[in-house]
Amino acid sequence: MSQRVFFVIAVLTIIIGLLGLTGMFRFNQTAVVDTSIPTFQVAQLEASLEKGDLLKRTNVRYFRVREQEAMTKGIAQDTSLEIVPGMIAAKDISNSTFITQSDFISPGDKGYIEAAIEPGMTPYSFGLTSRDFLGSGISVGDHIDVLVLTSDEQNIGESGRSNAIQSFRTLSVSPLLQNVKILAIEGENDSKTEDLPITIELAREQIGKMVIARRIGVIEVIKSLNQTTLGMNADTHDVLPNFKSVIEIRGQDKAFN
Repeated sequence: MSQRVFFVIAVLTIIIGLLGLTGMFRFNQTAVVDTSIPTFQVAQLEASLEKGDLLKRTNVRYFRVREQEAMTKGIAQDTSLEIVPGMIAAKDISNSTFITQSDFISPGDKGYIEAAIEPGMTPYSFGLTSRDFLGSGISVGDHIDVLVLTSDEQNIGESGRSNAIQSFRTLSVSPLLQNVKILAIEGENDSKTEDLPITIELAREQIGKMVIARRIGVIEVIKSLNQTTLGMNADTHDVLPNFKSVIEIRGQDKAFN
C-alpha cells in the first residue's frame, strides 16, 4: 500500500513540475521585446490648444512609436520641440495628433500678432523708454498692468514742451489698464536702444485711454500678477509726508495744506 502512495506522489510531483516549467517558459517568451523594429520619438499635447493659445513645456509629452506608424502621420524623424517664451499654436491642435515645430509660431515670426490676438481686440503699439519698463522678466505673451504718472500743473506727456518735470507739487500715479497682454516687444535685447517699441492687446474702449494718457502723462508698466490694482494710487504726499504742496491765502494769513 505504501509503495502505491509513494508512486502516486511521485507522479503528481513530476506533473506539477512540468506545468511549472511550461508556465515559466511561456512567461519568458512574452517578456522578450524585438528591438530590431525601428522607432521614432514623437510628441503630443497633454491638453488641446486653440489657435493663439500659449504653449507650455508641461503641456508636451514625448514617447516612441514604430517607424511605420510615425510615417503614416507625416513624421520622418525624431521630434524635439524648441519651446521659447511666447510661443503659441498656429492653429487648433488636438491632444491626439502628433505635433511638430511647424504647428507653432514664435514672437517675431510673420503672422504672430494676427495669431495671438483675441477676436474683437486691437493691437496697439507705442514707445516705452527702458527706464519705464519696470517689470523685470516681462516677455511676449505675459500680461501687464499699465500705470500713468500725471501732474495738474504741467503736461509731462509726449505732447508737453519738455521731458523734464518742472514741478512735483501735484504729481500723482494711478492705474490705467489691468491685465493687458503683450503681443510684441522690439529691441528688448538691444542694450543701446533707449526707446522700446511695445505692442499690446486692447479693447477699442481702452485705446482712447492710452492715447490721452500718453499725451498728458508718463506711461509705466509692471508685470500683472492677476491681483487688483487697488492701493496703487499715490501722490507727492505719499512720498514726502511733510511737503507743503498748496498755499492758500486766508485774509492776511497763509495756510499750508
